[in-house]
Amino acid sequence: MLKLHLEAHPSAIQLLFRLLRYLRPYRWTCAGVLLALTVLSLSNTGFLATIKTVTDEGFARSQGHAQHAIWYLPGMLCGLLLVRASAGFTAGYGLRIVGRSVVEAIRLEVFQHLLRLPVSLFDQHAAGYFASKLTFDCEQLYNAVTKVVASAVRDSLTILGILVYMLYLDWQLTLLFVMITPLIAMYLKRMSPKLRNSGKYVQDSISEMTQIVEEVVNGQRVVKTYAGEVYEYQRFAERAARNRQMMIRLGRLSGLNSMVVEVLAALALGLVVFYAVGRFSAGEFAAFISALLMLIGPIKAMTSINEDVQIAIAACTSVFKLLDEAPEAQGGQQHVHQPVTHITFNQVSLAYPASQRAVLSNLEFTIKAGEKLALVGASGGGKTSLVNLLPMFYLPSAGQIMLNGLPLSAYTLSSLRQQFSVVSQDTLLFNDTVYRNIAYGELANHTEAAVIAAAKAANAWAFIQKMPQGIYSEIGDNGVRLSGGQRQRLSIARAILKNSPILILDEATSALDSTSEVAVQTALNQLMQGKTVIMIAHRLSTIQDADRILVMEDGNIVESGTHQSLMQLQGVYARLYQQVVADTH
Repeated sequence: MLKLHLEAHPSAIQLLFRLLRYLRPYRWTCAGVLLALTVLSLSNTGFLATIKTVTDEGFARSQGHAQHAIWYLPGMLCGLLLVRASAGFTAGYGLRIVGRSVVEAIRLEVFQHLLRLPVSLFDQHAAGYFASKLTFDCEQLYNAVTKVVASAVRDSLTILGILVYMLYLDWQLTLLFVMITPLIAMYLKRMSPKLRNSGKYVQDSISEMTQIVEEVVNGQRVVKTYAGEVYEYQRFAERAARNRQMMIRLGRLSGLNSMVVEVLAALALGLVVFYAVGRFSAGEFAAFISALLMLIGPIKAMTSINEDVQIAIAACTSVFKLLDEAPEAQGGQQHVHQPVTHITFNQVSLAYPASQRAVLSNLEFTIKAGEKLALVGASGGGKTSLVNLLPMFYLPSAGQIMLNGLPLSAYTLSSLRQQFSVVSQDTLLFNDTVYRNIAYGELANHTEAAVIAAAKAANAWAFIQKMPQGIYSEIGDNGVRLSGGQRQRLSIARAILKNSPILILDEATSALDSTSEVAVQTALNQLMQGKTVIMIAHRLSTIQDADRILVMEDGNIVESGTHQSLMQLQGVYARLYQQVVADTH
């Protein structure tokens, strides 16, 4: 029956075979599990044969026949049940080991792949989309490895063994009973698409609920400030209701499967009783009836497995779809060994995948080593998009960016990104210690003295010393236990410790109060010494000493020059500056 269903969906076979490849490291454990499941299945047939023997011989002793049966028949039953119990424990425990190991392996592979995906993919999906795949979807695969495999092997062998024994007892009646099987297969074939669709909707609802929870947790201050509790509750309640409806639908479809099997089994049982009267001995009748009753469980399991199969297929589709996403290009073979002397934009344009228009158009300019370059302009002008091209977070839609005369794509991605440090207004810290947030990633091999020196240079050591465990204090989710200025200074300390030759400042002080800005600006001045600096700023007062200022509008560079030369032009920059001056007064 399971085979008939899967043949109707060749793609499902491919997904399940792909899943089974994760079982290879545990093939010997799987072999032991299969052996235990086989013994467990055969014990059912042995139990039927024992029931017949006990009925025919054990109860005949009152008539003087087979008095010795009182000794060996109980031993047969006890021995058989002990074997059955041992095989059941071995199979169940082995399957749990394999299942949990496979889920762990898939989770690790998905997470590792997640780290290699391009930024553009993260921009297209909410965080809950990825979180649900690593949690809920991967967990659904556990059922595929345990319940599906166990039922497919154990119940299939059980049904086969019982049918063989029933053929031995009465082949004509058995063949009549087997004629019911196509009806069950036809019913399953009709129900399978509904189960698969319901399983997909369940996973979608879980993903949506996860997304809402993450947004509420991360944005709790906004929720509380703007009294968004009712709105967020309603949003979550809608998704929860959808999840409930889909789960109930799954239960209804699965319950209908079991009910159909029960009805067909009842008809078969009535037929056996009608046929057996006067034809079977007491032992044969007991064995045949027991066989029919024992068949109900495996057949119901084989029908209910359809629900697990459909959910597993939906989960496989979801997880493998993420695994099949192309990772970001790792660049060429060149390493950036020599100092960076210049970066040149040659007719560079950029259009995001979901956008109908270019956000950058035909940019032509060169950044020299040690230059302090500022990018200014109204929001949406393309400033952040421009700097995102440098570490290859995005690839140009047209044109090339050259570093030391070679395209960025000629360099290995790792060596290219080693040349850049980024400090932005959206400071990202991790729920870890101050030490681990400064000495993050490849910086972890720095000494404690080097980390402290970076913290001092970033004007952060004074507040770090006052924390409970100093540099080893936990800072909470995204540094929630720190002020905005303190969080920014830790980000600057991280950049100081990396000591890359090129520094990107993306409105690094725009979200700070005046007191914090002074402390952070002092740290930034320390960080910028001896580096090539590309900075985005709305506060034009912070970039007046820049070597060059590029003014951007709608993805184009409309003006270029120093503060003094641009003011003399009385163009876009001068209007922006005059507006800033007017706002401050």
